[in-house]
Amino acid sequence: MKSNPPATNAAPAAEASPLHHRLLFVIAAAALVWLLRETYAVLMPTAAALLLTLGVWPVVAAIRDHVPRALGWLGAVVGMLLVLGFLILFFAGIGYAARRIYGLAQDVGPQFQSRLGSLPFELPDIFSDGPDADTTALATSGDLASSALTVLNMTAGTLGGIILILFLMLLMLTEAGNWNAKIHSISKGHRDARRWLDIGLSVGGKFRAYFTTRLLVGVLSGLLYTGFLLLFGVEYAMLWGVLTILLSFIPTVGSIISGILPTIYVFVTRDIGTALIVGAGLLVIEQVMGNFIDPKLMGRRLAISPLVVLVALVFWSLLWGVAGALLAVPLTVLATVVMAHFDRFKPAALLLTDCDDLEGLEDYRQPD
Repeated sequence: MKSNPPATNAAPAAEASPLHHRLLFVIAAAALVWLLRETYAVLMPTAAALLLTLGVWPVVAAIRDHVPRALGWLGAVVGMLLVLGFLILFFAGIGYAARRIYGLAQDVGPQFQSRLGSLPFELPDIFSDGPDADTTALATSGDLASSALTVLNMTAGTLGGIILILFLMLLMLTEAGNWNAKIHSISKGHRDARRWLDIGLSVGGKFRAYFTTRLLVGVLSGLLYTGFLLLFGVEYAMLWGVLTILLSFIPTVGSIISGILPTIYVFVTRDIGTALIVGAGLLVIEQVMGNFIDPKLMGRRLAISPLVVLVALVFWSLLWGVAGALLAVPLTVLATVVMAHFDRFKPAALLLTDCDDLEGLEDYRQPD
């Protein structure tokens, strides 16, 4: 007579498996965050160079197709020069804004503290005058001046990173043909190779759409800000307009800062009523640009959830600082497009986008 084998406790093992997988996922996520932070000096320039390469690739490919093969390198050089020209203008604008803000910090710091003390309501202790109002005013001015100097130091410190990004980009553009052949060789088949090509084309198209839209919306907002401030005779109107253009590349937070700074300046140099009117006018401009003009220009080409954009901004800013803030949306788009091309990760990609169903995700992942 056969004896039955002892019963095994299969249910607890089956129940432990999902918990085990969740624990592994948490450990892997923590390890990935640690890796991203610790390898910033390598990954950030590489990611920036890759996005820029995909962005300018149509120009590079068009030049390479219309010149002799021996001059194919001209396309890569032109692509790099386009990026270099934009970076020069961008950092020239930052330098201009930093110098002017530094001067303003010295001029209006004491006035700012004095105006805070004249408000009809009591402020928290962090804003109240200490035993020596002059010392507090100087401290306020010093904090503002320190912030301006930090921007200048940051600009100078990123020069090496910009050079590295440009060289990486040049190498990627010149070796693009070789990498295309390598992908075909190591892929399981033509379908897999085509998938990665589609990913590159889709990310490149969305990056160009994001960049051009941010630039256009920033310029329009800057012009409207400048014109509106000139109507009230606000000084440094051009400074606030330039700052609006520069900060337009930082989603959500950039528009808030570009509206708050001129409002504070008007509050210091004018009266509370004028400051409230100016602040309200700038808010209306920003709402119109952000809720009507921007979506009209962008359409469904990005389709990233606004909540995801804000979370991505916080996440990448904490990891990579200002560079992370500038790359937050492009990196999120890159990750979303890659996941949207693989069945296993499509649910995660759908959660990141503004699409309602998988059919909409299929349209989103297609190259523009």
